[in-house]
Amino acid sequence: MIRKSIAFLLLTPLCLTAFSQSFIGYGYDNYSGVNGVLLNPAVLADSRYKVNVNLFAISGLAGNNAYEMNRSDVFSLHFSKPNENHTYFKSKNADFKYLYTNLDIIGPSATISLTRKDAIGIETRLRSMGNAYNMGDSLFRLIGDGNPNYQNVNILNRSLQMKLNAFAEAGISYGRVIFKGPKDEMKLGITGKYLVGLGYGSLSSGPIQINVDPNNNLVNLNADVTAQYSGNLDNAGSGMGLSTLFGKQSGHGWGLDIGFVYEVKGEDPSIDKLRLGFSVTDIGSIRYTNSANSQEYTLTATGQSAQQFGIQQGETLSSYFTRLKTAGLVVTKGVAPMATVNLPTALHLNIDYQIYKRLFINGDVLFNMVSTTSPTSPNYVTTATVTPRLEKKWISIYSPVSYNVNGQLNWGAGIRLGPLFVGSGSVLSSLFKQRLQTADAHIGLTIPIFQHGRTPEDKKHKKTDSVFKNLNNDRDGDGVVDSKDNCPDSAGPIALIGCPDRDGDGVPDNKDKCPDVKGSPNFQGCPAPDSDGDSVNDDEDRCPLVKGVRSNYGCPPIKAELTKRVKDAADRIYFVRARATIEPVSFGELERVAAILKSDSTLRLRIEGYTDSEGPDARELRLSARRAQSVERYLVVLGIAPSRMETIGYGKKKPLAPNDSPEGMARNRRVEMVLMNYPGEKKGMIQVKK
Repeated sequence: MIRKSIAFLLLTPLCLTAFSQSFIGYGYDNYSGVNGVLLNPAVLADSRYKVNVNLFAISGLAGNNAYEMNRSDVFSLHFSKPNENHTYFKSKNADFKYLYTNLDIIGPSATISLTRKDAIGIETRLRSMGNAYNMGDSLFRLIGDGNPNYQNVNILNRSLQMKLNAFAEAGISYGRVIFKGPKDEMKLGITGKYLVGLGYGSLSSGPIQINVDPNNNLVNLNADVTAQYSGNLDNAGSGMGLSTLFGKQSGHGWGLDIGFVYEVKGEDPSIDKLRLGFSVTDIGSIRYTNSANSQEYTLTATGQSAQQFGIQQGETLSSYFTRLKTAGLVVTKGVAPMATVNLPTALHLNIDYQIYKRLFINGDVLFNMVSTTSPTSPNYVTTATVTPRLEKKWISIYSPVSYNVNGQLNWGAGIRLGPLFVGSGSVLSSLFKQRLQTADAHIGLTIPIFQHGRTPEDKKHKKTDSVFKNLNNDRDGDGVVDSKDNCPDSAGPIALIGCPDRDGDGVPDNKDKCPDVKGSPNFQGCPAPDSDGDSVNDDEDRCPLVKGVRSNYGCPPIKAELTKRVKDAADRIYFVRARATIEPVSFGELERVAAILKSDSTLRLRIEGYTDSEGPDARELRLSARRAQSVERYLVVLGIAPSRMETIGYGKKKPLAPNDSPEGMARNRRVEMVLMNYPGEKKGMIQVKK
């Protein structure tokens, strides 16, 4: 049997971390507080909370396509003394294996709303991430409890990558509302972070050739492997104190999160009908001082026992690599004194929509922005998640469904009960599987102090209290409560929102430039002038800058001959019964009307449609409108601009003859055309929209 010592060389980095996106399904809840800020700092501004304090929260996640565990062991947390083929099993699937892990611990953190537009946040976190890529199935079958079918077989594995990073961070966030309208607002947020690297490790290689016999001897081993880790891990294996972990060889760096949020309010302004979010998180890196053992190694152990690559009891990482070099099992090629490990930068696109009252649905896509070929920097796994949720002030129930680029589909559930939240992004889908390849869970405890008047419940109580409070709060006794009264100390009519109007012209005194003279609302309460001196004031004059006559609304008179010719032409326009089709006999009359309009560019035409009484009122009204529009369209064809015409439908109104005979009904199926040289009808005239 192939001993597990070979697995140490290839899989040790993954053993340094535990448990791609944290707090799956919970972070975009309107009441997620600190957790929401970690995904998009813009949610800080105008949030549900006056203060939200995170006491403790933890999220762990792991996934792979290499190993499976019995569902019963996972749900019973039975992980002591794990054994291959008993507690965990090798998967029979892809040619190449991958693993990803993420542990996220949020320490004491808080958000504080300074104003309705500004808020700040303080966050502390402890994070650990790891990835492994490109282990071929043949090499995978050989390690651990090796399959005999892969002994004495030449195995070639392409480049192998394993990497992990553990770090602590302290961040300060600022969020602000940068635009606020009656029904929408836009918010911007930014988080700056100071990073302390607790340790990193990576193993990358070119092609690996290996052949192991049944006695655990290396028949062939040919590989160039680059092993790197931070110097503060040299004593890993013999116990390490905090002074070593945070010593001179620990890493340091800076990070940045930035986000935007656009919100559209619903009927209740305290509830977002639609929320769109965009953010980029974890921009930055950590600079580590490498161990002296961080080198490129050529493995030269052909003919040696594979057991020599196993770490001995009590042996530190530094002494382990020293022993390999002293024994001639490896040859060093170079030293990398420093290493830059990028943060797991990710792009988040999010949409949150209110389906009905307290029922919401959230869609989120996390795009990994770190190259998976990076030899040192772990990354998130690109994942799309859809989360329906029921959300109220003191309770939320959510059920995320996620799918990642590795083809893994998971379904989970979670709940928030006041200060406590707990959930998993895979618990429900795990119920349908005997063996599991992914697992995750999160739990947290907070202190919520809600924003007064920001939650739907507060709005309801505030409205009730306000009505009760203002029942007798009317200082001037005009029937308009002070909170609504534009002039709370001067009695005025309700129609003018409590402001007086001495001259009774409908313009309140506080806006009336002539408060003692009855005037026009169009001229700020002063009498309307007569700009063209034709004795028709500008309020009634449709041509206020051209002298005219009162009989033509203040516009110049139109020749009676032209008016008569247009009226006579209209009397000879006929329509097919019950239709808006113009009879061909009418075309000549319309050509004469077009000629009149072309002769004077100041002339306009109002076309009025009428019907007989044969059909229902609504149908006849529509038919009359269509008849007027038919005449308009024909005149447009003859070269008259649509802007010079307006159409109106009257239906059965204003008959010319009784509708009790075919002749009378024919007379009523008509249009009338009114020649004008002034703008269209005043507000209030019902016109047919074009």
